[in-house]
Amino acid sequence: MPTSTHQKTQGFTLIELLVVIAIIAILAAILFPVFARAREQARKASCQSNLKQIGLGVMMYVQDYDEAYPARYEGYKIGAASQLWVDVLQPYVKSYQVWVCPTSGPSYKLGEREYSYGFNNCGADYTAAGTTGHGFGNGLSGECTASGSGPTKLMDIESPSETIFAGDASSNGNSGYLGILVGYSTDSYIPVLHGGQVGPFSGYSTNQPVDLSEGGGNYLFADGHVKFIQVRRLIPRAARRPYFNIQGH
Repeated sequence: MPTSTHQKTQGFTLIELLVVIAIIAILAAILFPVFARAREQARKASCQSNLKQIGLGVMMYVQDYDEAYPARYEGYKIGAASQLWVDVLQPYVKSYQVWVCPTSGPSYKLGEREYSYGFNNCGADYTAAGTTGHGFGNGLSGECTASGSGPTKLMDIESPSETIFAGDASSNGNSGYLGILVGYSTDSYIPVLHGGQVGPFSGYSTNQPVDLSEGGGNYLFADGHVKFIQVRRLIPRAARRPYFNIQGH
């Protein structure tokens, strides 16, 4: 008579399954922050690339307009309509996508256009009382410029390679107005987008509390180069002043 062969099927025990699940959970907890940091580094690089393109546009504008930088508004020109600095530079930049930082998202909308970079309008506070320095000017009244009227010119800037022209949006959205840049008056204008608080942010009036201990932002300087500055370096007003004021280095 044929004999029947019984084969024993061996499966996983409950303890083995729990061990595997625990290992997967530990690996996920380790790797997810790494993936998040890698993604943010890519966004940071994209924001830097955008600012570099804007910087090239600024340098071409300066060459075309007798070494004059664009102001926040271009209303000081006789017969010229008031335009934001982003609109004045758009013929040189060529793409409105360049004006949006992937980390912060658009913090200001004008019609169909969206922007998220801030402009160094009036420099930084000299004192805690609020006396401001000189930035690249409002344009309409010439306020905040070294001469007091008209655009800021290259000859007005003591150290273009150390003077900020524009930068990432502030983390509470305050620079969405496009005329006020991080560091202008209060700590809340300093971006902590990369490595700190992340966006998108819902507008310049939100006044969300931000963590000023970590992270930082990308900045475009008056000579066209771009670099990342940690927020902790810009918290002291004395340290902030030379970065944002076109004079007083």
